[in-house]
Amino acid sequence: MTILIQSRTLADIRAKIQISCPKPLFLLGVAALIHGCHSFGPDGLRGTQPLYNAAIVDSQNEQFIQNIVRLHYRDPAFFLDVTSVTASLKMDLSAGLDQSAFDLNSGGADILQFSGGAAYSTSPTITYAPLQGDAFVKSVLRPISIEDIFALTASGWSSRRVLSLCVERMNGLENAPSASGPTPKSAPKRIDPFNQLLQLFEQVMGENLIIPRIDPVSKEMQLEIKSSLEHHKAIWEIKQLLGLDQELTNYHVNSDFMEYKADTISIRTRSLMGIFSYLSQNVDTPKDHKEAGLVTVTRNQNGTEFDWSKTAGGSLFHIRQSKWQPDQAFVAIPYRGQWFYLADNDLESKSTFMLLSQLFRLQAGAARSAGPTLTLPVR
Repeated sequence: MTILIQSRTLADIRAKIQISCPKPLFLLGVAALIHGCHSFGPDGLRGTQPLYNAAIVDSQNEQFIQNIVRLHYRDPAFFLDVTSVTASLKMDLSAGLDQSAFDLNSGGADILQFSGGAAYSTSPTITYAPLQGDAFVKSVLRPISIEDIFALTASGWSSRRVLSLCVERMNGLENAPSASGPTPKSAPKRIDPFNQLLQLFEQVMGENLIIPRIDPVSKEMQLEIKSSLEHHKAIWEIKQLLGLDQELTNYHVNSDFMEYKADTISIRTRSLMGIFSYLSQNVDTPKDHKEAGLVTVTRNQNGTEFDWSKTAGGSLFHIRQSKWQPDQAFVAIPYRGQWFYLADNDLESKSTFMLLSQLFRLQAGAARSAGPTLTLPVR
């Protein structure tokens, strides 16, 4: 702000400056700055919270993909949890008056200049804690409960997707149980019957024909498989594949996969780490990495390379590889001189990745590390 004051004597100018100009102008400027500060807090929150939220989600996604790729190369997986994000906001105010006098005899003018400014800065601090220790290890190695599996399907998740990831065996039908650890050398056997079972489940689950329930007396998990004229063939095939009595409607559910009965559905589930290992099988690998023995190549009986996309989980999740950073990627990480990523238009893989995130929070979310934390100031 610049004010031009015409006067004939310096005394008159000083009088006008002291009485008429500085005080009102100064107060006006301070009032304007204070008004700006009044909305500083809410505006700062609106401006920073979405950015921190996006950054944390992106870093978690990258960590999951990195750990899946690590397992593919038989490198150790490791998880860091963002335990806190704090940010201090600082406001700097400045104000000043500056008078410059010119030659009054030549008709010049005195200039009274008021200056003011305001600036704010944020200093975020992020605290990481490693997820480790007895509680976390047990949580990622503990098989996912059958109750949680049915809860996920009841919440809207596709039964095919949930069962593909979480189930290793169901009444003798195998879903590549050897893939729950390091990549096996030999191809998994008898995967087609389980894939067929999942397709049949997907047909009838939306019709409320297969309903999990808890027996009110024994508190035992049960599965009701209703009859239906429209889906009679699918229901019959499900019971046939599982070796169930076709005349029954309610079946016991347990995890004793070593003994099969005509009135019981025995389910062996995967652990969270088993799911990470299972998904790590369908990762594209450069040819030179295979030739160098950096990864295990799974072989069929005839010596050809096994296609992991034929498994139930592999058909729903695929990590691609590129020499250069991909343009159309949902999430991408550099590793061992390559880029590994989920394609942004691969909706099946993105949906499976979303389910994996929920399973991680469900299974390991309550386990907190008591170990050291890493606090980093962000500049």
